Amino acid sequence: MRVLPQTGTWGGACIAALSLLLLAGGCASSDRIDTSDLDEPVAPADDGEGEDDAPEDDFPETGINNAGITVTGAEPDSGPFGGGNQVVVRGSGFTEQALIFFDGRMVQPANTVLRDSNSLLAIVPAGEAGPADVTVLIGTEEVTREAAYTYNPLMLEPRTGSIAGGTSVVITLEEAGFEEGVTVHFNGEPCSDLRVVTPSTVRCKTPRGDVGRADVIATWPEEADRDPLEALEAFEYIDLTDTDRGGLNGGPIEGTLNITVVDSFAGLTIPDALVVIGDDPDGPLQGRTDSRGQITFSGDEVQGPLTVHVAGNCLEKMTIVGFDAENATIHVTPLLDPSCGMPGDPPPPGRGTAGALISGELVFPGSDEFEINAWDNVPEPRDNEVRVAYVFTTRSRVGVRNPSPAISGTTARVVEETSDRGRRGYPYRIFARPAGMAVYAISGLERRDTGEFTPYVMGVTRDIVTAPGDETVEVDIMMDIPLDRELSVVLKDLPAGTVRGPDQFRVQAHVDLGGEGVIFREINGWAIDVVSSFTAGSLFRFFAQPALVGTLGDGRYQVIAGWYTGDRSDQPPLTQVRLHGVPQLAEPLEIVDFLAIPRQVAPLQGAPIPDDRVLRWEISGQTPDFHVISIFGGDNLPAWTQIVPGRLTESAIPDFSAAEDVDDIAPGVITWNVQAIRMEDFDFDQLKFNQIDTPRLWSHTSVDSFTMMRR
Repeated sequence: MRVLPQTGTWGGACIAALSLLLLAGGCASSDRIDTSDLDEPVAPADDGEGEDDAPEDDFPETGINNAGITVTGAEPDSGPFGGGNQVVVRGSGFTEQALIFFDGRMVQPANTVLRDSNSLLAIVPAGEAGPADVTVLIGTEEVTREAAYTYNPLMLEPRTGSIAGGTSVVITLEEAGFEEGVTVHFNGEPCSDLRVVTPSTVRCKTPRGDVGRADVIATWPEEADRDPLEALEAFEYIDLTDTDRGGLNGGPIEGTLNITVVDSFAGLTIPDALVVIGDDPDGPLQGRTDSRGQITFSGDEVQGPLTVHVAGNCLEKMTIVGFDAENATIHVTPLLDPSCGMPGDPPPPGRGTAGALISGELVFPGSDEFEINAWDNVPEPRDNEVRVAYVFTTRSRVGVRNPSPAISGTTARVVEETSDRGRRGYPYRIFARPAGMAVYAISGLERRDTGEFTPYVMGVTRDIVTAPGDETVEVDIMMDIPLDRELSVVLKDLPAGTVRGPDQFRVQAHVDLGGEGVIFREINGWAIDVVSSFTAGSLFRFFAQPALVGTLGDGRYQVIAGWYTGDRSDQPPLTQVRLHGVPQLAEPLEIVDFLAIPRQVAPLQGAPIPDDRVLRWEISGQTPDFHVISIFGGDNLPAWTQIVPGRLTESAIPDFSAAEDVDDIAPGVITWNVQAIRMEDFDFDQLKFNQIDTPRLWSHTSVDSFTMMRR
């Protein structure tokens, strides 16, 4: 939730029409394929000479030199059931037209990159735990390698961490099954501080490990009578050269500090970047990164904790304040500025993506199990009402919207009095994202004149896996979950606001199904599970809730409570708490530990940059784990990001413009935001950059925005 000024660039939004057909790719995906090694030379083809001299040993047939295409395997040959990981499919005869399938589920064409004629890069689609065939299709020719890949029954987030251990990992089962007493091992070593969050998720800290991939095994107590679950090579231990996650690792700084500077967009190291230790722009501990983007400082004066600044031509400056870790991989962001040779036009279209379809019937309970029953569990409609049902799929995250389930030719809205009848119920057909998910429907009464909807009954079908371009059929939904429960939330001990806000309280409570996503119920523009109020003195009551039993027995609530400015959840000032694994409670859930909103100390609002070039703020109450300072110059471009330990409430912005190819902050009105963040199991000296940019990992945050002048 980094707060940006409201400026317009093509990169700020990407709007695309969604359909089942292949679409031209224009929106960047978070599952970006790493193409940094596409220049790897291709081995020359065998010219056929010397065949008569070949030994007659009985070697296995690979088919590499045969005509047509072959598939020899996938590297790595296993991954999480939720997909989203990158693999290399190896074989021969590959072209740019190649399509890849894992157990019949197509990889998005936009996520398939020809590396050379013997290898394809791909982002794996979701699948079911167990072995999977890998198929490559080019035109009318296809070839399959049986059981070439294995979907692991455990999904880890994050999937990488430091060799020093201590990485906080959330482990998700394909289905409910975690309970007290379960243990998890990484390459035979148990993780620590394990706790069960929900029946399908646990959190723990990784043990130390060696560079490379580690098998992860979950084991139950003997009385549970359940076999261990093994996820092969599910976690990767990394060292300081990691350019994916980036951040801090290693022991305390005792005479040596190793720094690698990485382009946060391309993932490539940056040579000739200016690196300065300390806040003196003329200090002795500074230098430029080498051709590998690395620089090492050593000497008796190199002792932690230290502050490091990174700057360069057409780069947003980056600072990490007061850390004590001997290895730092620091991400910096290139400026999307035409003067830097980066025009503002969007990238050319790629191969595109495909959606999926899901179809089945809504089956209502009744006296005859094998007949179509009336909607007797929904009240009889009055003259101005009609019984309707809406069908949806779970979201991958609360803040990530699904494509609309209703496109041309689909039926996401079912009306009892006018809809078709099927075998046992009322047919539906919806558009969906390709993924592992749950499908659910909500039925109730809808006013004919206003569209106002009152929910009464819900149905959920679990463990659905969709594939690009395919239709998953016969997904029947039993409409037998009464919406007769209530969840209440109360906000207490709120921090002080500011003159500008916040001015509105908002609480969300969504049922979280672990690896299958979150049930976000929204009908006719009304979010059923979001409650707003201008006062915090009363209960935030969530009606029409399902009982978390039976089909939803492993479900838990994800509750997001905040004090916001206006109707937006990212407009400062604000403060927010995010809770996971909340069970259904008879008593109101109390949320009491909001972070205070940062207050500006120096410079005063609209005043010039201080003479000492130090920004100061204050935050009362509990101490955050860290602050993120985002500075935007007078040209409205990002100028500087600073990461500051929560115990500190000041940071310097030295003037490095005396260095070649480094500019000071652009003059004019400068905006600077202070964001305070807390997260579980956080260690500042092991900070990773994905922790900074992934709000779902935060448990608490607060932010405010200020201005200053530079003439």
